[in-house]
Amino acid sequence: MEVADAENYLEEQKKRWVKYGCTILTDGWTGPTRLSIINIMVYCAGATVFLKSVDASKHTKTGDYIYGILRSVVKEVGKHNVVQVVTDNGSNYKSAGLKLQRKYNVYWTPCAAHCLDLMFEDIGKRDSVKQTIKAARDATKFIYNHSTVLYKLRETSPGEIIRPGATRFATNYLALRSLREKRAALRTMFSSQWWDDSKLSATPTGRSISETCLNPRFWHSVDEVCAIFEPMYTTLRLVDTEVHPTMGLLYYVFHEMKKKLEAMGGKKWVVDIVNHRWSTQMEHPLHIAAFFLNPKLLFNPDITMNNTHMAAVTKVFDFLHPDLDGSTLGREV
Repeated sequence: MEVADAENYLEEQKKRWVKYGCTILTDGWTGPTRLSIINIMVYCAGATVFLKSVDASKHTKTGDYIYGILRSVVKEVGKHNVVQVVTDNGSNYKSAGLKLQRKYNVYWTPCAAHCLDLMFEDIGKRDSVKQTIKAARDATKFIYNHSTVLYKLRETSPGEIIRPGATRFATNYLALRSLREKRAALRTMFSSQWWDDSKLSATPTGRSISETCLNPRFWHSVDEVCAIFEPMYTTLRLVDTEVHPTMGLLYYVFHEMKKKLEAMGGKKWVVDIVNHRWSTQMEHPLHIAAFFLNPKLLFNPDITMNNTHMAAVTKVFDFLHPDLDGSTLGREV
């Protein structure tokens, strides 16, 4: 009965694909047993359904191999039903996406959340940022490796310090923000008689960590890095949600994020990183068209539309025209 209900639900969604058009989403991952899976989902009008998964363990994920998978999925879903295909930003996926775009009147766009995560990674490679993140990571590791220190910290500041993860670079911001919220408690603990009497205070690591947490320059650098990451993380939270569609907001929120970063004096290098990722990966006529067609933005008196936006809309409508086929679209857009 559950299988029958799921199949009926899928059939209802397929009818919506024909009416509204849909987006194919790919999500590749490798499990602990090194099994490499590519999951295929289809999004349409606020609903995402799982279509199938492909075991890619026996294959090298070249652009041609990915293209073969995407092409078969477009055929399965119906080439006239597909508006865009979204993948991550890897060069193999980009090659496959652009090849698919030349074959069919279907747009390939990279994942906005992955693009933002790569911005976090690029900024994290800056020496000053890298040193701050490492110092915060060392302090967090020390606290969680010594139960007495952790217990003492929890006495004055309940809650956990979010420890940086290995996958999403945005977790560095969450860890720094969490550590910053415990700044007063850490300063109090490491300047207390309890710490002076502790055997850990006499160890080289203990002295190093206490000096870090009592150093105003360290906290100043934490504040600076958090100020850089905050507008980026806010944007990431918005585009990575499944609560409501974000395509119509993507162009706008990216530009608002860049304006906030540009307002930070002396942070041109951050803006350069963001602009590079945006121009090479996310600047896309489909995003501009969705922005232009968003009533919330179109009728906002604070937002000015121009001929560039209108040209993008015309370009998208021309490219996605249902009566055209790949033979007339042998071009990159």
